[in-house]
Amino acid sequence: MARQEYDTFVLQDPAGMPEEQQLELIVRDLTPDDRRYKYRSCFAQAKISKNKDALPDLLWIRLGRGQLQPEPWSIEILEVVDKFA
Repeated sequence: MARQEYDTFVLQDPAGMPEEQQLELIVRDLTPDDRRYKYRSCFAQAKISKNKDALPDLLWIRLGRGQLQPEPWSIEILEVVDKFA
C-alpha cells in the first residue's frame, strides 16, 4: 500500500514543533482516493516526526507564506476531529 501524503501550514519555526506527541493540526490530504477531493482540509489529532520513515505517512511542511520545506516529515493520523458537530 502506498503512503498517504499530507501537508500543513505552520506559523512558528518548524524546528520547535513537538515530535512524537499527540497534537492537533489542520492537514490537507494530497493523495485522496478520488482526486476531486485533493486539498480538502481537516482538523486531525496526529503524531509527527522529523524523520520521514518514523511514522506511516508523509507530511510536507509549509511556512506561513506557503514556502515548502525541502524534506518531508512523517505523520500518523490518530483521529479526524469534527470541529463543527
